[in-house]
Amino acid sequence: MSDALRERLVRHGQDHLLDGWEQLETGPRQRLLSQIESIDWAGLEQRLAAGDSLDPLAARLEQIVASGQLSGLPHLIRQAGAGEAATESRRAAEETGRQMLASGRVAVITVAGGRGTRLGWDRPKGLLPVMPVSGRTCFEHFAATIRTRGRRAGRRLPWLVMTSPATHADTLAYFREQKHFGLDPDDVVVFQQGVLPVVDAGTGRVLLSAPGEVAQSPDGHGGLLEALWTAGLLEWLKDREIDTLFYHQVDNPAVALAAPDVLGWHRLGRAQVTTRVVARRSAEESLGVVALVDGKVRIVEYSDLPARTAAATAADGSLLLWAGNTAVHVFDREFLEGVGSAALPFHRVHRIVPHVTSHAAEELVIPTAANAVQFERFVFDLLAFADVGLVVESDRGSEFLPVKRASGEDSLESARSGLLQLYGRWLEAAGARIGKGARVEIAPEWALTAEDVQGKIEPGSVLEGSVVLGLDTMPDQAAD
Repeated sequence: MSDALRERLVRHGQDHLLDGWEQLETGPRQRLLSQIESIDWAGLEQRLAAGDSLDPLAARLEQIVASGQLSGLPHLIRQAGAGEAATESRRAAEETGRQMLASGRVAVITVAGGRGTRLGWDRPKGLLPVMPVSGRTCFEHFAATIRTRGRRAGRRLPWLVMTSPATHADTLAYFREQKHFGLDPDDVVVFQQGVLPVVDAGTGRVLLSAPGEVAQSPDGHGGLLEALWTAGLLEWLKDREIDTLFYHQVDNPAVALAAPDVLGWHRLGRAQVTTRVVARRSAEESLGVVALVDGKVRIVEYSDLPARTAAATAADGSLLLWAGNTAVHVFDREFLEGVGSAALPFHRVHRIVPHVTSHAAEELVIPTAANAVQFERFVFDLLAFADVGLVVESDRGSEFLPVKRASGEDSLESARSGLLQLYGRWLEAAGARIGKGARVEIAPEWALTAEDVQGKIEPGSVLEGSVVLGLDTMPDQAAD
């Protein structure tokens, strides 16, 4: 190890990373040196100096709510809007969105950096068999939707998938094994987000995840911007004349992927960022809140929001901060280029992180409470740079069925159940009936919306057993 590197660690108070160095073999030593060299130590010092005080945006929102000055969201499109004007608005948006897809100027970005550890699934979430009857994985289901959207538009729909070091190799192998799910490999790009060192919450010292290995974590979904720049993908998109990016996270199988209405509202509203929201179930729900802060639409992460602010109510008892972030956004490519790769702020996230105390340690320390701080960027902080941040309300049961935990609300079980209920509503609206105990899944190849089902099934038909419309054959599954 060079004297310069040792002095740098001493200067930044991180020389503990050399404790037990002499116990390491050549391979682990080289890995450790590479990790140490890659860390922006000055940047880490700045993040640590910011301390653990209330997030400035959260503090400002708390002040606005407490003063009774909270304003309604501008540019808000309520999906539940009734009447001829709302219907015409949606039709115009859908037609505009279809034209955008037909022009080949849209791409999909799926953020897939997480493993399903909290679900008892130690593989990438994208490989989770989420669909209730077919057992299709998240990636399979999204690929089928992308194929169908592209076929209808008469143009291929590029798909960018952002992974993390924990999911990258498995995701790449799965896409190759599945032959990119029938998509042109030239239209599918799997790229990796960056990582940052994890520090002890009390001392700010970088942790070791194992002898010879610095503890690191992905830099958050806001790392997307830097990852796009690093991988040259903004230029790749520009070369393909793609100007609109539909963004979503991998753990919501109900997402209306590249939905024409949302794309159309984004374009017609001249927005740089469009965000889909749902009404929050409760003040305690783990959803970021969407609100107007000093004239701009902003999103405050639930973990940053004081409980009393999250629970504030209007005169009728409803939540003042009613709009919950679903992690579905539409971005203009030129807007992202203008923001730059390093513009988003870092947030402190407290986690339980197992670690070792030195390179000579033989046992892993497993804390029982949050002991570490990870630094993450949030993609929704891009709203701060947008002239127009459009907000589109969604129906929770139709478009937001996240898989976040092992059981209960927002679990794999609840998402599968919600999908079966959704498809049942589509079929019943078309005049069909679902037999007692039947389990009916609709593949994207067969229908993407309730409107698609109209005319595809005989009114009065009764669906029995377990069936996947679009993958199974109808005559064997439906009885008049």
